[in-house]
Amino acid sequence: MNFAMRLNIFLRSFFLQTGWNYMKYQNVGLTFVMLPFLKKLYENDKDALPSVLTRYLETFNTQPVMASFCFGALAQKEETVAHAKTLAAFKERVTEWSAVRKSLSITAASIGDRLFWGTLKPLTLLLALFIWLGLGVNFFEGCANQTISTWAAFSAGAAAFFAFNAVALFVKWEGIKISFREDENACFGLTRFDWNKTIYRAKRLGLLAAVGMIVYGMYYYLKDFEEPNAHFYARAAIVLVFVCLSFVTRKLKIANMYLYLAAVVTLNLVCLF
Repeated sequence: MNFAMRLNIFLRSFFLQTGWNYMKYQNVGLTFVMLPFLKKLYENDKDALPSVLTRYLETFNTQPVMASFCFGALAQKEETVAHAKTLAAFKERVTEWSAVRKSLSITAASIGDRLFWGTLKPLTLLLALFIWLGLGVNFFEGCANQTISTWAAFSAGAAAFFAFNAVALFVKWEGIKISFREDENACFGLTRFDWNKTIYRAKRLGLLAAVGMIVYGMYYYLKDFEEPNAHFYARAAIVLVFVCLSFVTRKLKIANMYLYLAAVVTLNLVCLF
């Protein structure tokens, strides 16, 4: 796979969710992403392309960022299918391709959900909150009691956005290259990174940041030895509720993304009053 093809797949990967449906999930997006590679691979055998596309239009679902590892791996396995010399070899390689498609999408989804949705999203949210505090936006006072500049309002959100996407774009770009070069023994490049250690360290960093935020809030309200007001009690109660809910959702195996969204909505509503 040359640079131009890799870039083409990379740019098309942003449209993976296009055509998402409840029957086969990301199958349309996967086909769209891989189409240039398939056209190039089968340019001398265009009659085979319809049946190849039918395979790609089967059920496919994974985490959008980590899907890049699937693109490279499927491209590599597709080359072996295209170069099969006998019907028996062709059937065997198609079976291997299907197995890789299924197993790798599940593995990538597991890693991606924990890394991007369960860890990096909340961590970048905390980053935005600390930036707001640094710029003088003290949300412990309530938004109605202070004037917030446009620069302060958007800079923290922009920093969180770029921090998250810097990691996501790196994984997208490198994932295509690594998975195309590696084989099944290296799980198509997934074993090159210690995902569990990365997720563990990021979660501990997020926990420390969250504790730091809570400690700062307590200091802010207690520094003048005044009795904490309703804002403090409300925010403290919300934090405790969501901490308890996190244990419940983990026990019930509910995705952390739903709890994260609920927390964001709740805290934003509280800031309005």
